[in-house]
Amino acid sequence: LVDLLASWKINQIQLYFENAFAYQQHAAVWQEVSPFTAAEIVELDRYCLDRFIELVPNQNSFGHLTNWLVHPDYTHLAEAPDGCETVWGPRKTPFGLQPTEESLNFLRGLYDELLPNFSSRQFNVGLDETVDLGKGRSKQLAEERGVGRLYLDFLRKIHREVRARGRTMQFWGDIITHYPELVHELPR
Repeated sequence: LVDLLASWKINQIQLYFENAFAYQQHAAVWQEVSPFTAAEIVELDRYCLDRFIELVPNQNSFGHLTNWLVHPDYTHLAEAPDGCETVWGPRKTPFGLQPTEESLNFLRGLYDELLPNFSSRQFNVGLDETVDLGKGRSKQLAEERGVGRLYLDFLRKIHREVRARGRTMQFWGDIITHYPELVHELPR
């Protein structure tokens, strides 16, 4: 695939991870999915560089974490551990993180293990489809401050973590576009 993309002059590939990287401290979430190991990422990164392709890490960091949050060791991080009503209909399983310091500590550990395997200085943290935000553990905060504010504040904390690791943050814009009044507050 890399060779084909290089022949088309594609110069960037992103590897999208929910739970398909073999994080050393988190085997329960990837043991059934044939994950990429750190050594495989380093080898793939080198292979891409030799073909003038930047391999960018992409680790979901807010929504799309069901494969983590269904495990007892991670359920405490879930916004809605038992699921909730979403724009897609009712969910019976957790989907996203609650925007807390504990969730941020969890992400710090993931970033510290994942990012050194990539030469790219970019990092896509996802942050899309946070459909349960404000519908579970952060409901009261959402009522007081607004869901958009909760989202933006957590995004800015993640941005600080990404910058502290010498990376430029990328994220999907589907959620922030629902709050155009907050867009001007995004980190540059």
